[in-house]
Amino acid sequence: MEALQLKCPNCGASVEFKPDAQRFICDFCGSDFTEAEINAANETERRAAAEQDNYFSGHTNLYLCESCGAEIVSDENTAATFCHYCHGAVVLKGRVSGALQPELIIPFKYTRDLAEKAFENWCEKKWFLPGDFKSKKQLEKMVGLYVPFWLADCTIDSSLVCDAKNVSSYVSGDYRVTHTRVYSVERAALMEYRGVPADGSKKLDDALMDAIEPFDYSEFVPFNMNYFSGFYADKYDVDKETAFPRIKERMRQGAEQVLMNDINGYTSVSKQSANMAVKNAAWHYAMLPVWFMTYIHRGKKYFFALNGQTGKVAGIPPVSGKKLALLGIILFLIFAICGGLMGGQMI
Repeated sequence: MEALQLKCPNCGASVEFKPDAQRFICDFCGSDFTEAEINAANETERRAAAEQDNYFSGHTNLYLCESCGAEIVSDENTAATFCHYCHGAVVLKGRVSGALQPELIIPFKYTRDLAEKAFENWCEKKWFLPGDFKSKKQLEKMVGLYVPFWLADCTIDSSLVCDAKNVSSYVSGDYRVTHTRVYSVERAALMEYRGVPADGSKKLDDALMDAIEPFDYSEFVPFNMNYFSGFYADKYDVDKETAFPRIKERMRQGAEQVLMNDINGYTSVSKQSANMAVKNAAWHYAMLPVWFMTYIHRGKKYFFALNGQTGKVAGIPPVSGKKLALLGIILFLIFAICGGLMGGQMI
């Protein structure tokens, strides 16, 4: 498979998209370009890309860097990476073209510096982190990754049947009288959902990706592989049919909550049955920006993720067994000393 690298029109070095400037910048000569300018400058390369075979063979994993000639090895789902010799940004075009081409993309807004600062703030009050969790070596493992997402537009025909109770009581002489009235309450609605997301990557934890939502869809732009320059990217390995049960469950929960919230004026409400039918499903394939880091502690993987557009953070931090043990010893000594002092006073 052919690899694409954006070239600076002034010096021929690699050009990368910089989120803070929202422009394509050459680190070698300092030139910067708009998307239109870099498109025009690389038109010859684009024509070659358009003529290539859009079929991607999942068994081809070895490529040549156009800048230095080094071999680049990637797994079958990598769409953008770096050459580890010359550090040039590389886009594997066949994995984001033809049937595999995304429709939309949200460009990164958070730079690496901002992502690292957000990570440090997240760690600030977590006292029992392992010592090397915040080390420079660990921070270097954080990558800017364009994650493949499926977005579903659907019409939902939903209905809900509940038992609702109104309970009242009063005192009559020596007795308290309680009246309980039970009602069968029904609600139904036709609801429109737009852009319900589910990530299309097996290697990423679904709950972690859900936790950094929402993304601001107003900042979607038509997909252009130029935005991959300077970042990693994966193509989907979870198709929309496989992702749909997750999306359907999210819509079911949302629809049910809307109907429940419409039942007012009762002492208590309990659901008896609910139904939901999906109509008119339409799909969008999009790339969304995420800063992502993996940490292995005592054989277990821990993940940190940051929304590369909004800065929302999610993750489960590891806990240092040594620090917990030290805390236990300190607390034991404190209680022992306090107990000894109290015992001495009582004598």
